This record gives sequence, structure tokens and C-alpha cells, in this order.
Amino acid sequence: MIVPLHALMAPDAALLPPALVSPAACARLAAVAGGLPAAASSVAVECRLGASERVDLLVCLIAAEGGHRELVRRRAELDLLATPAWARVVEFCAEWADAGSPLHRGVPLLWLELDLPDAGALPGPVPAPYPFPCVEPGLVGGLVPASPGAAAGAAIPERASVIRRALALLLGGPVPPAVEGALLLCLAQLPPGGRAMHVAPLAARGSAAVRLVVAMAKADVPAYLARVGWPGAIAEIDALLESVVPFTSHVSFHLDVDAEVQPMLGLEISYPVVDVRWATVLDRLVALGACSPEKRDAVLGWPAEARSWPGRGWPARLRQGVMLKLVYRPGVPLEAKAYLGITPYVALFG
Repeated sequence: MIVPLHALMAPDAALLPPALVSPAACARLAAVAGGLPAAASSVAVECRLGASERVDLLVCLIAAEGGHRELVRRRAELDLLATPAWARVVEFCAEWADAGSPLHRGVPLLWLELDLPDAGALPGPVPAPYPFPCVEPGLVGGLVPASPGAAAGAAIPERASVIRRALALLLGGPVPPAVEGALLLCLAQLPPGGRAMHVAPLAARGSAAVRLVVAMAKADVPAYLARVGWPGAIAEIDALLESVVPFTSHVSFHLDVDAEVQPMLGLEISYPVVDVRWATVLDRLVALGACSPEKRDAVLGWPAEARSWPGRGWPARLRQGVMLKLVYRPGVPLEAKAYLGITPYVALFG
């Protein structure tokens, strides 16, 4: 369901917890949302759970709802082609919408992350996008990845082709050979049931690396990290998994891949909105110093499977969701983030 983003980010619709999103941050989010064409089907607000008050905005374009076509059709509304990064995203969407393209079959959705300043005025009406295409065709949208299924070894060549083309379009040129080689290694070393979920060029953040999100059984993570040459302390990740997500069988995590895999690892945590495991995770993060008690309570008070949309009657409804990401870097305190998701939908019953 594609709607104008300013309607989702209006204060009476978003209802963002003040402990996580300050009034000034809400104003910056609303300003950016109002500057984007109506092409997205969902938004998420990225909040830091430590001392930082910075927030960022993510918008999701879903192929099944025509988000790619809408962005291409509406690109002239705000002259997005004047910015090279946006021009590459529009080019990506144009090819993605082409039924003859591998992207059409292999990319179900595209997240665009818009990094906002900590404070003060925005540098422009719409920041440069950090594009994050999903390369797992079985993912149908939203913040929660599907559970890993059967071994994907036979699909690796096709998946690699989709990844290569997606990155070339978003970078404006081929992936550097050394980076491509390291990415292919990460794909080839996936365990049975493991899957590549998302890729994202980090050029918008001044890096030649590519961020890769993979999903697999939690028990397979240490051996996988060893096989791809991850340079961090694998024992620390094993301990983190057992400490923070003890009741989870499968996980998704982010790796930054340059000519070699980099030491950053971002662990995603996502449960159904009513799951009692949220409190366990957040209490542990408070104990580790990665989350304040006030922000823990705000996250626990946010999730709602469905609620009314102020100013819009039935059948329009809003669904809330939440995902956490823990950012591990060797020798650096653990960082925790919450992603507050808002998705409009049409309810069959009131």
C-alpha cells in the first residue's frame, strides 16, 4: 500500500516515543518525508539506544506494490536526478521494474536509508540515499526476515549475478574485482540453509566496501565467520549470541566486505511484537551498558500489531514493528539500535 510518506511521519500517525525520538528529531524526519515522492510502502526510524539522540529514516519500496515504477514515474517531482546518488537509484528502479531483468525476479524490495544530522538544519531537502536491496526472492516485505530454509548452493550463481548487477547500477560502475571476489567467497561459504538477504554499497558513506546481510542457524555462525576470514574475536560473538539471544535458533547479521571481510558485525534481532523475549534482550543490553533503562521501556511500549490511523477511517490501518541491531567492533563498546517500523495496510475487518 503506497502512501505519501509525510502522512506516515505526521506526529499523530507516527506516535514516536519521545524517549527515542526528540521533538527536534521528529521535525527533521517529517521534513525529509515531505520531500520524497509517494513510492514507499513502509518506513522505519532508526534510533540509538545509548546516549546518542541521532535518528535516521528508512523507506521501503516493494516490487509487488509497484514502488519501483512509482519512483521512476515521480522522479521529476523533486528533480531527484540532479543528485548522482538518487539518479543511480532511479536507474536501478527502472531496470528493476523491467520484467526481462534479473533484478525483477531476484529483488523483492529495496530499502533506502537517509542519514540525518545529529542536530540543526538539514543540509538539503532530501539527503543522499544509502540503498539496501534485498536479494532473497522469498522475502515479501517488512522488517522481519523469513527463516532460512533449504540449502541454497544451487542458487548461488544466479544470486551472484543479481548481486553483481544491483551493485553495478547503484555504484555507477562494476564492483572492484577484489571486493567481488570476497563477496563470492562469502556466498560460497554459506552453510546449508544459509542465505544472502541484502547487499548495500557503502559508497554513500565514503567506503569501497559492500555490506552483506546473511541469515543462518545460530550454531553455524562461528564456523562461517572462520571460513570467510572474519578478523574479529569469534569467541566474543559466540558469547554474545548465547548471552543476548539465548532462545533463538536462527540469526541474521551484517558484514562489511572489502578486499577482505572487515571486523564490524551487526547482529539483527527480530521477534513477533508480543514475544516475551524482547524484555530478556533489552534487559541484557541495559546490563551491558548498550541501552538506557528509559529507552528500553520505550521500545517495549512501542510494538503494536495493528492500530487505527488518525484522520483515516477503516479500512486503513497501521502496523507497528520493531527490530534491534547490535553493532560489534573489536575493542569498542557494543552499540545497540532500534528500528521502529510503520506499515499501512487495508484491514478486511474493523
